[in-house]
Amino acid sequence: MKYQHGFSLVELLVAATIFTFVVAGVTGLFMQALDLQRRATGIQKIEENAQYLLESIAREVRVSRVTSADTVCTPPDPSTTHTLTIEHPVSGPITYTYTKTSGVGVVTRDAGSGPEQITSSDVDISAFAFCVSGSGPGGRQARVTIPMTLRSTAGRAGAQVTVSLQTTIASRDLSQDLAP
Repeated sequence: MKYQHGFSLVELLVAATIFTFVVAGVTGLFMQALDLQRRATGIQKIEENAQYLLESIAREVRVSRVTSADTVCTPPDPSTTHTLTIEHPVSGPITYTYTKTSGVGVVTRDAGSGPEQITSSDVDISAFAFCVSGSGPGGRQARVTIPMTLRSTAGRAGAQVTVSLQTTIASRDLSQDLAP
C-alpha cells in the first residue's frame, strides 16, 4: 500500500482559523471605508446646501433694504420660527422663514407667490436664526447675521454629520440712512 500525503485535521483547522481572521480584518476595513465615504458624502451635501442657501439670501440682502426689526443675536432656538423681511428693488417684498416641522428644519422664500422651500430634504437645519442689526434709522448699515447648524439626514446614525456655520451679510442699500 502506498503512503498518501495530505493535510491533517490540525493543519486544516489552523488554516481555517487564519483565513477567518483575515476575512474578518478585511471586512472591518471595508466597513470603515464605507462609513468614511458616507460621512464625506454627508459633508458634501451639507456644504452644497449651506452654500446655496447663504448665497441665495446674500444676493438679495445685499441689494435690498432690510425691513425686519433689529433682533438680538443669541444662539438659535430650533423650536422658534425665524423670519427675515427685505424690500428688493426689483422683486418687491421678500420674506425668508425658518421653520421646523415634522422634526426637519427648512428655509422658505416668499416673494408674493407663496413660500418656496430653498433647502434640500437631504439636510436638516437643526438650528437657524436671522440676527438683524442697524435696520432702523440712525445712519448705520443694516447687517444680517445668520448662525445655523446643519445635519445630514441620509445614512446611518453613526455616519451622519453635523456642521455649524455663521455668516454676516451687509445691505448695500444706504438710502434709508440718508433720509433727513
